[in-house]
Amino acid sequence: MARIRTIKPEFFTSDDICALSPLARLLYVGLWCEADREGRLVWTPGVMKRRYLPDDACDIEALGAELTGRGLIRLYGDGLACIPSFARHQHVNIREAQSKLPPPPGEVQAQLPLGREGEGKEREGEGTEDGARAHMLPQDWKPDEEDLAWARAARPDLDRIALEAESERFCHHAAANRRTAHRWGPAWRIWISKAHPPKAAAAAAGGGTGDGPAERETEAQWRARLARYRPGKFWLEGDWGPRPESGNARVPPHLLADWLAGWRKQSEAA
Repeated sequence: MARIRTIKPEFFTSDDICALSPLARLLYVGLWCEADREGRLVWTPGVMKRRYLPDDACDIEALGAELTGRGLIRLYGDGLACIPSFARHQHVNIREAQSKLPPPPGEVQAQLPLGREGEGKEREGEGTEDGARAHMLPQDWKPDEEDLAWARAARPDLDRIALEAESERFCHHAAANRRTAHRWGPAWRIWISKAHPPKAAAAAAGGGTGDGPAERETEAQWRARLARYRPGKFWLEGDWGPRPESGNARVPPHLLADWLAGWRKQSEAA
């Protein structure tokens, strides 16, 4: 049964998505509709071809291989699959039925955040838990010792640096999307439970062995990031490296020089 899902504007400029062929991107979106509230689905390429690419002359197995090869879809069990990043990007309706499919090996079970219906009530001040109103993530929020102890037990493959990078991404994502929650620890645990191990993430993104960073950013992607960036504002250091003004940025030198010159000119004019 297909479900209603959401798609964010940044989907179209995401590095992982830009690396896919156009029909693989469309299939990936279709699989969000196919997946249940936990991001799990039955892997039936023939059915997916008829359902999401009915009039396109394509090799559905090859398209599926693109998605699994980049870690966007994970196959497991007897004909099952899951979308590892599903919980990060889809907030399901609280009335949607619970998953009837078993979880993939190693997946940590955690309570999903409230869906759109719950979010609307929270923003109107009606959604409460034990008398406490849902709130946005505090700017200085960090996982507490209990959360960190859970992460060390549940994700021993993530070292301290990897956890800090994922925590930074979690905070930026929550702030950028104006998420609210009664308790932020459970939401952080969901994020960490879905995180790729550092080597697996590099291999999935760049098609390599994972022994080094995947240098796959194009000049156009760097330009788009710099066009929106202002010092001290949103910058995914865990993905993009140190900030442009840090002196250790991964930004191509000629683009960095242009950005610094433009920023200094704006600052002087102000």
